[in-house]
Amino acid sequence: MKTYGHIIIGCGASGLSLAYHLSNAGFPGGSILLIDKENKIVNDNSWGYWSRSAQPFDSIAKRSFKKIGTNHPGHQIIYDLKRYKFHVLQRTDFEVFVKNHLAQFKEVDWLTTNIESVKEEKDHVVVQTSKGTFQSDYVFSSIYSEQDIVERSRLFIRQQIKGWIIQTATNSFNPDSMTLFDFNTPQCNQMRYMSVIPENENRATIKFNVFAEKLLEKEEYENSLRNYIQHHLKIKEYTIEAEEWGVIPMTDHYFATRHGNRIIKIGIAGGCTKASSGYSFKRIQRHTQLLAQLLKDGWPPYADANSGPRFRFYDQVLLNIFIKNAGAGAKIFSDLFSRNEPEKVFKFLDEDTLLTEDLKIISSLSSFPFLRSVVTLAGSEVNPLIMVKNAKNKDNNEKSTDNYD
Repeated sequence: MKTYGHIIIGCGASGLSLAYHLSNAGFPGGSILLIDKENKIVNDNSWGYWSRSAQPFDSIAKRSFKKIGTNHPGHQIIYDLKRYKFHVLQRTDFEVFVKNHLAQFKEVDWLTTNIESVKEEKDHVVVQTSKGTFQSDYVFSSIYSEQDIVERSRLFIRQQIKGWIIQTATNSFNPDSMTLFDFNTPQCNQMRYMSVIPENENRATIKFNVFAEKLLEKEEYENSLRNYIQHHLKIKEYTIEAEEWGVIPMTDHYFATRHGNRIIKIGIAGGCTKASSGYSFKRIQRHTQLLAQLLKDGWPPYADANSGPRFRFYDQVLLNIFIKNAGAGAKIFSDLFSRNEPEKVFKFLDEDTLLTEDLKIISSLSSFPFLRSVVTLAGSEVNPLIMVKNAKNKDNNEKSTDNYD
């Protein structure tokens, strides 16, 4: 049985990020084995994040913007981000960069196989695969079961993202600015918006975002994109050069950050997704960097990526609105940016604000949907502190599935 310092299960955003940060920390704990069910680089999505200081993967971002726009019917605003930048990172570029980086280290092994079992022993973890058995001091896993999340959630919807990368026959885009939210699309009793990410004047990624419990039919995503491009962007001639697709679980479920003492959850499985917006990539960087630093400093890699009780409550209020009063969601996000400076909004979404700053932002929004949501939450046993306690008491023998972050 071959022994490693750490085994990472799942080579998506969180698994590769952790391996990258462990390499930069000098591989504390020893060599690493990365296991994934597939060994291929797929260009099926991209990640967006904002920052006002340098982030680990800024250098390979496909685009970085100093201006963003939001559109509500009859109301369009372009914002100067001042100290911030909004970065868009292609999954392909990220995977190629990290894998090339790790290829230079003898401490890194790769294995393409299926996981059969993960079992914690007294002072190590044993991972059984279809290609052999391995052990390590710690296992970091991004595997999660969506069905398990649904069953444990009181509030649950899916953020569905369908994107087309299009090439136009004429100049159609302003490459200096991206559209973060455009609500000029039928809402259909859900929260829906478009995003436009230009590469140049003739090429852009158009994303259709839907917040809903159930997936739409394939034709509805395509028809919505087609109608938006033709009727709102007024583009008649274009070719679809690539497509993107992603589904992000948005839930009030508290994710247990470890099972036992040596099986550590990362990515979506570890609570790195912002429940009310779906943004994950920057939170993944924070979490995996902290895990690597803890190991380097000689501490167990115990770090909670879930939002704290205050921000969990805000997320619950917004999720409840998306589920029960979805039409108000578009107005809330529009007001969030139109009535507050983007820097303050980004700080709020990063959960770096003080309570006094939170109250100023919340007071700038329409109060009725919030009050209604708070009242219904109060009567439905949704309490962030109780949910944390219950989640930590759940059975640690969670089933493995093929969902990798």
